Amino acid sequence: LYLWRILEQIVDVMSRTLWRLYTNSHSSKLRALRSCTISSSRQRSSASARPFRRQSSSSAQEVRTSYDVVIAGGGVMGCSSAYFLSQRLPRGSVCIVERDTKYRKASSALSLSSIRQQFSIPGNIKMSMFSLDFIKNIGTHLQVEGYDPPDPQFVEGGYLFLATPQSVGVMKENFETQRALGTTIQLLSVEDLRIRFPWLNTEGIELASLGVRNEGWFDAWTLLTAFRSKAVEMGVHYVSGEVLGMSADGDRVTSVDVLLSGGEEKSIGCRHVVNAAGPWAARVANMAGIGNKSHPNPLMHTGLPVSPRKRSVYVFRCPSGPSQDCPLVVDPQGIYFRREGSGGTFLTGPVPLPENDPDCESDDLEVDLSYFDEHMWPKLASRVSAFEAVKLQNAWAGFYDYNTTDMNGIIGAHPVLLNFVFANGFSGHGLQQSPAVGRAVSEVILDGRTHSLELSDFSFRRFVDEKPILEKNVV
Repeated sequence: LYLWRILEQIVDVMSRTLWRLYTNSHSSKLRALRSCTISSSRQRSSASARPFRRQSSSSAQEVRTSYDVVIAGGGVMGCSSAYFLSQRLPRGSVCIVERDTKYRKASSALSLSSIRQQFSIPGNIKMSMFSLDFIKNIGTHLQVEGYDPPDPQFVEGGYLFLATPQSVGVMKENFETQRALGTTIQLLSVEDLRIRFPWLNTEGIELASLGVRNEGWFDAWTLLTAFRSKAVEMGVHYVSGEVLGMSADGDRVTSVDVLLSGGEEKSIGCRHVVNAAGPWAARVANMAGIGNKSHPNPLMHTGLPVSPRKRSVYVFRCPSGPSQDCPLVVDPQGIYFRREGSGGTFLTGPVPLPENDPDCESDDLEVDLSYFDEHMWPKLASRVSAFEAVKLQNAWAGFYDYNTTDMNGIIGAHPVLLNFVFANGFSGHGLQQSPAVGRAVSEVILDGRTHSLELSDFSFRRFVDEKPILEKNVV
C-alpha cells in the first residue's frame, strides 16, 4: 500500500509537469508563428488551439432575463471589468456578451502584448504602473481553483524610444513627467547609445529614452483567458452572442437585445451597460443613440470617435542580429522592432502617420507581405546593419480600437445615459492597461466615480466640450 501511494504521487507529479510543459509550449501566439512559414494564404495561430480552462458559454435557457451589468464585448477589457465587478457583486450579477468566443479576430489575442510607462500623460503612466504590478502578481489575483497559476511570461526587455533633433524637446518633457511619477526611465545620449547598444546605427538620432525596469512584453493570451476563467469562476455569465440593439428610457439604458449563437434573439434587462466592444465600439454606442444628430438632447449628438485601424506585425529571422540586449525599439522612421526569445527571431511593424492610416471598412485581417520588403526592410537595415540579411517568416494583423480625436482611452459614464459606461479607444495600449481600466469601470458603476486613480480626464465629456487630451507617445 505504501509503495502504491508513492507510485500514485509520482504519476500525479509527472502528469502535472507534462501539462505545464504542454501549456507553456502553446500559450504564446508568437511561438506558434515563429515555427510557421509564409505561404500564399495568411497563417496565424488559432486561439482555439491553445489550452486554458474551458468555460462553457451560457445557452439560451441559462441566459437570465436581466442582470445588474451587461458587458458588450468579452475581450480583455470586458473580462477585466467583469472580474473586478464580480469581486463586489453577488454571483450571477454580471453578463458578458461576446460574438467571437474563440477570439480568432480579437484585438486582445492578436496584440503585440507589450507594456510600457513611457507616456506623456500622467493617467496613462499610472494605469500602466498598476497594470504591470497586477500582471507580475497575476497568480495571486487570477488563479482558478484546481489549476496552476497563470504565467504571462513577462520579459523585462524595456522600451527604447529614439528622438531626432526635432523631437528632443518633447522627449525631455515626457521624461520629466515620467520620472516625477517614480518610473525608472533613463535618457541616453548618442554616446551612451553607442556604448550600450553597439549594433544600433545612431545616424539622425540625438537622444533616447530607455525603460530600464518595469517595461517589456508578455503573453496576451494568458492574460485574456486568465481574466475570463477567473471571472466565470466568480459567477460571471459568459454568453456567446452578438449585441444587436438597446432600449433606453430617459437617462438609462434599460435592456440589451442579443442574438444568441443558437439563433434565438433575447432582450436582456440591465442596470448598467459596459461598452467593451474594442474596434467596433462606435457601433455599440450608436445602438444606444449616442451620436444621433436628431436627438432632442444636444449632448447625444456627439458620437464615439473610435474606429478600427489595422496593424500588421511581421516576424523575421536574423541569426546575426542583436540578442538579449535588444529592447523594443521605437524608431522615428515610423517603425518598431524587438526580439522574440534569444534565437535570432524578431518582430516588427509600422507606426503609420495619421494621413496614411485609414479606417477599416471590414474585418479583413489579410497582411500585405510585400509591404515588408518595400517599406519595412530598408528602414530596419538602415538602423541595424545586421538586418541587411533577414528572412521574413510570417505575419499577422489585428485591429486597434483607434480614438480618432486624441488617441487616448475613454473611461466612464456617458453624460446623458448615466448607466452606459465606456472602456474604449485605447489606440494600441489597451491590453497593457486592461487591469487598471477594469478596476476603474467597476468603481464607476459601484461608487459613481474612479477613486483608486484619478482618471476623470479620460471621460467622454471631453469630446462634447472639445477638450481633447493628446498623448504624444503613441506606437
